[in-house]
Amino acid sequence: MTTPSNSTVASTSGAAPARATVVAAAVLFTDMLLHGLAIPVLPLLPAVVEQGPAATGILFSSYAVAMIIATLFAGRIVDRHGPKTPLIIGLVGLIAATLLFALGAPYWLLLLARFAQGIAGGLSWVAALSLIAAVTGFDKRGQMMGIALSTIALGVLVGPPLSGVLVDAFGTASPFLLAAVIAAVALVLLLTLIAGSPRQTDDSAGPFTVLRVPGSAAIVIAIAIGAAVLAAVQPVLPGHLGEGASSTLVGLMFAIAALVSIVANPIIGRFVATTSPRLLIGAGVVAVAAALLVTGWSTELWQTGIGMGLLGLSSALLLAPATTLISEQGFRSSPPTLGGSFALYNLAYAAGLAGGPLLTGFGVQQAGFTTALVITVVVLAVLGAIALTWLPARQTTTTQDRAYG
Repeated sequence: MTTPSNSTVASTSGAAPARATVVAAAVLFTDMLLHGLAIPVLPLLPAVVEQGPAATGILFSSYAVAMIIATLFAGRIVDRHGPKTPLIIGLVGLIAATLLFALGAPYWLLLLARFAQGIAGGLSWVAALSLIAAVTGFDKRGQMMGIALSTIALGVLVGPPLSGVLVDAFGTASPFLLAAVIAAVALVLLLTLIAGSPRQTDDSAGPFTVLRVPGSAAIVIAIAIGAAVLAAVQPVLPGHLGEGASSTLVGLMFAIAALVSIVANPIIGRFVATTSPRLLIGAGVVAVAAALLVTGWSTELWQTGIGMGLLGLSSALLLAPATTLISEQGFRSSPPTLGGSFALYNLAYAAGLAGGPLLTGFGVQQAGFTTALVITVVVLAVLGAIALTWLPARQTTTTQDRAYG
């Protein structure tokens, strides 16, 4: 008795890919919404302020460290149980983490909640993308995964300003209580729309298979820089803006960066097919330096706003071409894989989320805000130069098609 391929499963269950994408998008949006909701709140909580900038950086980076750990073993859990059970566990974990955040103190409890969020997020990300892969034919899989991943930017955009408004109106617990409700809605969608736990059978290669393809390490560095540049200012900017800055204002500063990134991504995406990736990523590295220097030296709010806008632009310049390149590396791997490409992207992105806050958190505590951002510029510029040196040339569509026979 033969096992039907994913394309056969998808074609005989017409709405299955759409339902899987809706559920995956809801899960990814919920996780990144919670991540965004925390930005204007956590650095200003008394339990965090009294610990200092370095501890704040650790608090922010702990999410990404936990996400990396979870991602490394999540694939085995999905292979053994299918994607639905890990998704349920991940969403229940997110709900629990948000309720812990709502308690607001002490610092160790917030650190535990942040780590739990990262474990739940890593498990949910892998399972969500595996769910799409299990019911979607290979030819449409990248498109569906791209749609689901696009909700990450929406969560990052909505989270900070919404959190700021809620904190100023209802107190510091309100954003997290809302996030718990949204995670519960995503859980209901999962239980309602997904019957059984479909498994992926035609894309078994993992992220390290893709990493071994020449040039992948350079793309990983570019992705990590694109994530780190925004994450670096998250724990330290609220304190730099001062006690006079409301949570709403802090949220709006980060919303500027996210909005610019969302607008710039499709525009830059149009140039990916016709422009050298070295040119785009090189421009992104330059924009990273400009953004952090403007933000670090700003003395007026409008200057900070310009710096945050440049941060969003730099992230788009790095991530838009890097996302395409990492997918093409999957086509070049043996065996060819899309799931492994997206898993490697997630690991690289999480590494940036972990490194950025640690770099600035310890830097601000030791040398002050401006000097810390200058040091960050130097570190990211050196990494960017290494990435540009090793960056692979773009594959053509014909080459990709040939890779799949």
